[in-house]
Amino acid sequence: MATSSTSIARAEPQRPQYHHFIPRFILRNYADPMQPPPGLNKKKQKRWVQSHSKDGVLNIIDLDKVKVTQSPLSSTLGLLDMYRDVKSSDQYDVEKKLSVLEGQAGTIISEIKKAFDSELPDIWLTRSKRDILRKFLFIMKYRSQGFHQRFNPVTGDYIADDREDMLTYMKAKGFVKPIDVWLNNLRTFIDVKMDAEKLWKQTVLDNAYPGDAMWFYAHIEAFYLALCQTSDLSEEFLLTGNAYSVFEGPVSEVFNPMIQKMVTTAYTEYHCFAPISPRLIIMLRSNFLPQAWHDDGEDAREEALQYTKTLHNDPASAGSTLLDLPVEKGRNSYSIVRNGTIVPTAEHSLPPSQHKFLFRFFPIEAKHITTINYIMLNEAFRSSTIVFKSKAATRLTIEGYLLLAEADLKLMIIKGVPGDQRRRYLANLVDIAQQLGGSVRIKNPVISIPRDEEGAFRAWSESFRKAMPAVDTPFTNLYKRLGGFPEFLPKDMDQAKKMMNFVVKVDVCIQRLSANAKDEVRLNRQELLITLPRRRVWLFLKQIRAMGRSYELQMDGPEDVIARAAQLFIPGTLTRIMYHASRTQDILSRNPDMGVVNRLTLDKEGHQRLSQEMYLVFQRIGIEKIEELSKLLYDEAKGLKVHEQVEYPEIFTEDQLLELAARNGVQDLFIDVLSGDLEYEALRDLKKLMFEILYPPVFGRSKQARGNIKAL
Repeated sequence: MATSSTSIARAEPQRPQYHHFIPRFILRNYADPMQPPPGLNKKKQKRWVQSHSKDGVLNIIDLDKVKVTQSPLSSTLGLLDMYRDVKSSDQYDVEKKLSVLEGQAGTIISEIKKAFDSELPDIWLTRSKRDILRKFLFIMKYRSQGFHQRFNPVTGDYIADDREDMLTYMKAKGFVKPIDVWLNNLRTFIDVKMDAEKLWKQTVLDNAYPGDAMWFYAHIEAFYLALCQTSDLSEEFLLTGNAYSVFEGPVSEVFNPMIQKMVTTAYTEYHCFAPISPRLIIMLRSNFLPQAWHDDGEDAREEALQYTKTLHNDPASAGSTLLDLPVEKGRNSYSIVRNGTIVPTAEHSLPPSQHKFLFRFFPIEAKHITTINYIMLNEAFRSSTIVFKSKAATRLTIEGYLLLAEADLKLMIIKGVPGDQRRRYLANLVDIAQQLGGSVRIKNPVISIPRDEEGAFRAWSESFRKAMPAVDTPFTNLYKRLGGFPEFLPKDMDQAKKMMNFVVKVDVCIQRLSANAKDEVRLNRQELLITLPRRRVWLFLKQIRAMGRSYELQMDGPEDVIARAAQLFIPGTLTRIMYHASRTQDILSRNPDMGVVNRLTLDKEGHQRLSQEMYLVFQRIGIEKIEELSKLLYDEAKGLKVHEQVEYPEIFTEDQLLELAARNGVQDLFIDVLSGDLEYEALRDLKKLMFEILYPPVFGRSKQARGNIKAL
């Protein structure tokens, strides 16, 4: 929590500690025994071995010194006091939490490696072990040196793309520095208990920076695990310092002449990498990619895949280079595949904690190993160290990469790196290859921004500016408030249209699914859409509302009410609330009998409508001051035992009844609490939207609805 990160500790000075960002149990799989220096007699050799680390030594490429050398495992791939919180009473509590997680994950990975070394074809893991492993893999990405640099910049100024949201969040939560947010996020992600019902999602949203909390959720839910092994003993997976942060997938950029730099417009992670030994790697493969068997969501996945491609500059080339990787999703103990279709078994009725998952060891060909290593090398410039086992295999890999880089310079168009640094990196790799015994030579590449791309961007921007109205309109004002610029609007409008087409196509694909399956697909679709830039979500919602009407985008929708109050919302919640508001109003306009609005029946359909409305009503408000007020009123209502005095049926939990009771007070104080933060008219409209559409303080949106509930 923010209080623990911002409170000043009065602890005694502590000695610096060396913190590995890649754990020792991974590094040991790449290590060789440490050898004493030559010239020592046997007695001195024995004493030398006893006094040095039992962990061994690593073969490394030092990219800073441009040198192939050896380094003690105990002092490789780590930083001094990397996870130290100088403001905490226990300054090394994050490192201790990481050690506990590493111990749990290390035991599981040791089981996997033991099965692999024993040449077993597969291994069973319990649900809890699988979830620990999935959490660990995200933490490995998030704890990396790159993220440490992002949250602890040398200049002290946070300059990442989400700067505005981050600074707003820090102010709202009382964090002083970005690194305080990072350490708090790490605590949250490590501590959360990943239950089968997925209640952990709300826990991380409540306690971590919203953007990174959603990333944690997406990383867990959007991929499946696959264990891949080299087919040949002579092949191996490189371990770069940033290996666990590297992904395979397209990255689209444009050159923005106004700021004279490349700007990322879209990226897609198809595969993430987690090397655990020279011959064994854990792959995270996107659920969007084709799977080996048919299930009810296959058509929807294909639509989602095609939609993600449309976000890129060249959709035709935005596929996966590892599409044909011979892997499949792990089987489980509660279903079987019959005639290519998943069928539940008797164990399906067992508690989720008793479920198990079967993971095969998939041998992959040299071409796939080469692709993975090339992707690693392509991003290794962001690190200072590459760990390897075999000099011969590493030399061949680097030589092949350099020849490919010379043949196809697009391989080296790397985000945010000036051309001279790319040239220096390639030249250093040539030197490294020679130290490993190679003789490769490449021409000194001249890499620059394509002039035709820059010219096209300038012409496009200039023509659009001329077409824009000279005076701001309500539309352009809200678009700018959501972070838009005139030169970005054509692209944003095009993307909003593609979002709309995606929604329509998915709805067509799921027509034959059960109601529960449809709800799950739509929820996953929503989670995907709300991660997009808020200005695009706003445009998309306007286009959805315009379907079947005139194409002109109206400025009176619920998304506009939310957009006018954008500065009030906690970072990461705006698109969710905007989406929720627009879609809820649309549902109510088309379904006047939604839930208990006008009539309630006790059949299956009535229960379904009631469940849908309860889902819509009990959502997070997303405004810091209002959530604080709601918490105070909730505690007061609980103390007065208000929930025992109301005449609601047992369909509500105690927590929900207290939430409804608190909203009555929140509604009365809403404008007073937020006065000064927004114009009165905008506050009035926001209050009406909040308490008549989104969060009614009395369940149901009409007198008849409330009468129906009371009659139960």
